[in-house]
Order: sequence, then structure tokens, then C-alpha cells
Amino acid sequence: MFGIGPSELVIVGLLFLIIFGPSKLPQMARDAGRLMTEARRAMDDFKDELTSAADEDKSDRKKPVKKTSREKASSRAGKSESGKSEEDASKENGRVSEDEEYDL
Repeated sequence: MFGIGPSELVIVGLLFLIIFGPSKLPQMARDAGRLMTEARRAMDDFKDELTSAADEDKSDRKKPVKKTSREKASSRAGKSESGKSEEDASKENGRVSEDEEYDL
């Protein structure tokens, strides 16, 4: 364990006993145990959150994107969400639709 042998652990334990005394040592051990438990729970919660976020991301990628009823209606009418026809919107953006030909 961290390159510390049993004899070194006994020495460290005796130093803690001498420095903090027998009355405070049990409380310190409980506090250290609680700290370790809380840290372990926090790490597990963080791992679970990352895993669930990754699973949601994977499931979102598999689902096809559904159009809203407004988008469906505008696509039937040939209009974009801004109310302009797709051709006008593509010209404003500098894009050329498939139907347009290039004049050279």
C-alpha cells in the first residue's frame, strides 16, 4: 500500500496517538471514514451522470429528427421558417439550389 510497510504504519499510528491523544483519535478516524465515503459517493454519482449523458447522446443520434407541424406546413408551401421561399433563402445565403444552372 503506497510503498509503506506494516512497521511504518505502526510508527505513523503511534505518532498520531502521541500528537492528537487517545480522546481525539477515534473521532478523527470517523471523520476520515466519512470523508472517504462522501468522496466515493461523489465519484460514483459523477460517473453515473457521465454514463447516462453518453447513453442519452447515443439514443438521440439513433432517433430521426422529427419536423414540427410548422416546419411541415412551410415545407409543403415551399417556404422556410422565415416565410421566404427556399430559393430566396438559399440565394441570400450564397447557396445555389439543385435546379439552378451555372452560366459560364
